Amino acid sequence: MDYMELIKRSLANAWKYKFLWFFGFFVAAADSMTSLHWQVDQDDLEKWDLDRFGDINIEPAVIGLIILAVLAVAIVFWIMSVLCEGSLIHGITRKEQGQQVTFGDCWTAGADRFLRLFVIMFLATVAVIASVITLLVIIVPSYFAFLGLGILLTLVALPVLIALILVVVGVEGWAIRFAVLYNQPWLDAIGHGWNLFKANIGATMGVAFSSLLTQLALWCALVVALVLVAVPFVVVGMAMSWVALVPGVALGLAILILASAYFGTFASSIWTLGFMRLTQYGVAQPVAAPSSVG
Repeated sequence: MDYMELIKRSLANAWKYKFLWFFGFFVAAADSMTSLHWQVDQDDLEKWDLDRFGDINIEPAVIGLIILAVLAVAIVFWIMSVLCEGSLIHGITRKEQGQQVTFGDCWTAGADRFLRLFVIMFLATVAVIASVITLLVIIVPSYFAFLGLGILLTLVALPVLIALILVVVGVEGWAIRFAVLYNQPWLDAIGHGWNLFKANIGATMGVAFSSLLTQLALWCALVVALVLVAVPFVVVGMAMSWVALVPGVALGLAILILASAYFGTFASSIWTLGFMRLTQYGVAQPVAAPSSVG
């Protein structure tokens, strides 16, 4: 498989099919929001210099409501990401086949296959979390028994954990496409995803790392762009008024949102194109010639 061609075509697709950016935004944003860790304790509050803001009393109930609100938003974004993943797979595939597809078509496809995708992606998340917890349960006590043993187990466990995560990511990536493109139930999709992964481990890792490394490069470029955009506003704000920073913040958020939408569309595209290459999805199969009689 030509991974450079896969990357170039996915980057082009993500730029060309901008109507898919809505779905791409939720796919990218949910990944960030579900990894959010919200930690507030009394020691942190004591470190903050709250005197400059006057007498501020933060009720525990208010903190609890904020935490619940953040979790609720994260859950909503994750649910939307499941629906939007199916929409992206449908839209990208139809475009690759030269067919007409609309935003409504993509939304319907994602909604119709939502439950099976939800189960597949939920089980993948549970598998990763369970792997991490299991290794921690094995490793942490070993540090109390003998430091050298703990270090040794950690060095052994980390590659195992990374390998497990890569397997889960690979199987999940193929399974959700079997569920969407072949309209398979979640259990059948996982089975076919596992079989495709086993038969194409190298290609699966190639697609995974092509996606990861390209997104890392894109995020680095985005950070540089955001810094360059921020500098003029910071200079003006320091010289005149901090109010001048408001347009800069708004512009930065707009760039971040659009970039996230583009990145999410790219990530789905490269996995979908890889799937189409491996399964020959959409390629007309040769029809056997009828046997002669007589």
